[in-house]
Amino acid sequence: MINHSTLSSALIKILIKNKEICFAGNRRLKIYGSLNCKSGKRMKKENRVFFKLENDALKNGFRPCGNCLKEKYKKMDLFNTTTGKNHNLLPYGGNVSYFGKLFTQDVADMYFDVLWKTVEWKNDEAFIMGKHIVTKRKVAWYGDLPYSYTYSRASKTALPWTPELLELKKIAEEQANTSFNSCLLNLYHNGDEGMAYHSDDEKALARDSAIASMSFGAERKFLFKHKETKETISTFLEHGSLLVMAGETQTHWLHRLPPTKKVNRPRINLTFRTMDI
Repeated sequence: MINHSTLSSALIKILIKNKEICFAGNRRLKIYGSLNCKSGKRMKKENRVFFKLENDALKNGFRPCGNCLKEKYKKMDLFNTTTGKNHNLLPYGGNVSYFGKLFTQDVADMYFDVLWKTVEWKNDEAFIMGKHIVTKRKVAWYGDLPYSYTYSRASKTALPWTPELLELKKIAEEQANTSFNSCLLNLYHNGDEGMAYHSDDEKALARDSAIASMSFGAERKFLFKHKETKETISTFLEHGSLLVMAGETQTHWLHRLPPTKKVNRPRINLTFRTMDI
């Protein structure tokens, strides 16, 4: 392994021509790929390392790039979505655990119905490029105190917990092994409604605190994209399931709920959070 910062541009060209350098890697993220990979071109010089052989990269704990070495990346079976709190869906830069279904079908159906009827849903609002936008998707904001939460330049004041939300909060806290003081809920009426790539990194939230995402209703695809390498990871969120994002996930990764024409049923999502108070 050779550090880019120790080589001159002229020497790098000679080593590439003589095939002494055949692969490049990101020392911080522990990823290696081809020399012409688009992700690698965006890398900072101090993070880049070079390898002659792929085995050299693998021996140093580097993983294949998901963009330029897709087949080798898939064979690593890095992202098996087997349920379990010890399985991290992310290869680096954060921790995402998918717990799968926590409830039986009947109990999950019951919670969906109660949330649909008792939560004070309102159409979400945002200010984008100076325009006031009201979404079809509906939201609600609950918490221990009337916290003010601002995102997309629109503010909300937390409502008092309902009995059912307190029950679900306790379950999420037990699984995530942490405590939460607030919850943002989203109601998607069908697959036409989704969420663009974003990070839950607002200043009002405790830095690197866990976010527990509980889903009821239609099963939907959920995506992660690394902010620097642009790698993407996908999973499916089932009816009555829990996914927990922790550590530096919000710092290094974006996530989204992509729209789809294949889903015509509603979905309710609860994201339990910790306000920095």
